[in-house]
Amino acid sequence: MSLLGIAWRNIRQRLLTSGLTALSLALGVALVVATLVIGGLVRDAFASGRGLGYNLIVGAKGSPLQLVLNSVYLVSKPIENISWGFYQEFLPAEARSDGMAGRYAGSVAKAVPICMGDYFRSFRVVGTNAAYFDSLTMGDGRPFAFAAGRNFRDDEFFGGVLGSSVAARLGLAVGDTFSPTHGADDGLVHDPFTVIGVLARTDTPVDRGVYVNMEGFYLQEGHAKPLPDDERDGIDEANDDEAGAEAGGALEISRPTADRPPRLVREISSATRAFAPAVPPDANPPRPRPLPFAQREVTAILIETASPGGMPPELLAMGLKTTINEGRDGQAAEPVREIRTLLDLFVRPLELLLLLVTTLVVIVSAIGILVSMVGSSLERSRDVAVMRALGARRSHVLTTVLLEAILLAVGGGLLGWLLGHAVVAAIGPLITTNAGVSAGFFSSAPAGEALLVPFLIVLAILAALLPALAAYRTDVAKWL
Repeated sequence: MSLLGIAWRNIRQRLLTSGLTALSLALGVALVVATLVIGGLVRDAFASGRGLGYNLIVGAKGSPLQLVLNSVYLVSKPIENISWGFYQEFLPAEARSDGMAGRYAGSVAKAVPICMGDYFRSFRVVGTNAAYFDSLTMGDGRPFAFAAGRNFRDDEFFGGVLGSSVAARLGLAVGDTFSPTHGADDGLVHDPFTVIGVLARTDTPVDRGVYVNMEGFYLQEGHAKPLPDDERDGIDEANDDEAGAEAGGALEISRPTADRPPRLVREISSATRAFAPAVPPDANPPRPRPLPFAQREVTAILIETASPGGMPPELLAMGLKTTINEGRDGQAAEPVREIRTLLDLFVRPLELLLLLVTTLVVIVSAIGILVSMVGSSLERSRDVAVMRALGARRSHVLTTVLLEAILLAVGGGLLGWLLGHAVVAAIGPLITTNAGVSAGFFSSAPAGEALLVPFLIVLAILAALLPALAAYRTDVAKWL
């Protein structure tokens, strides 16, 4: 019989003890594997925000990390809003009502505004325009794809797009309606939006967002910027004159002001329809009037800087960031830099701490191998003496004991690897919902897991070295 066969026979003879030893090691390995894989998924979740089609975020003065967390990852709270006029400074002449290019337009290739502050069943609502999904990209640079429906148009004021995680969790589909709430899940219920499209899975924070047309977002109660009475009266008079010219004197159905929210205006309009001239059934209903620019604010601007002459966009980003931060209107933050800071300050130290704890668990399990084999070495001293009497060398006895420890370590390690991935698969839906990355049985951390097997073998040899030396020095005459 080979030495490997003898080692396997020794394990089978002490099946209960060997099984419990291997199980304790498997549990430790499972903790290590789960920690490595989940840590890798967390890093991927943060890294997925690096390539979403923009390299600069502009928002109100405050913490740049908070600006990135709120704008990219849809967590934390907005710092404050910035003015609509400041947002227009990033737009080209053709995108502005005055036909003049903004102050920073020459350095900008894309500028997409977002408005935050509402929720829908614990998911963040983001007010934006059609350029968010038409111009920006996913984490790998590919354009956004829709699993159902399409992107809303800028003239579809009450259209919305759902991230894949939102649609899957809430069971919403194209054509359904949803009503965001103001500021929190138990806040004021806003007007309903219609689902125009559902995004295909991106494995980025975008999957956890509810995206609505910013024109409809502005028309909700509490979203209009308060103005002094003299400015508000001037805006109301201008809107009334324009509404009368367009609708032939018909009452405007949605023109929000500080003292007349859109829901109330629509109720007044409904009550007066009986006294209005008859409208043909096939006539298009009057379209809501957009909120005046003077009452608009945005939470942040997602910017991709220009690359003149093929230069890297990062070159202009550095100069534009410095210029904006020196001014008083807002601040600019680089997502990549802030994400790296977040990983270095919080994620990696926590991951290392968890890895240290789980490594200690594995070491304790390896000590279990030592205790088990030391206890059994006294029981098989006679077997070792018989082997020596039959011609086995001391090196053969030493190798047999070491092989037995290695078999226990490899068996426990493989079982622990399976258990670790099973744990990740079991909590995969929770990881996907909260981190925005897919997690399953085959999610892995190749670098860490590749080092695990050699580590276990070395650990098993060290644990078995003492009982192996005891077997090596067995006195044949004493036990025969």
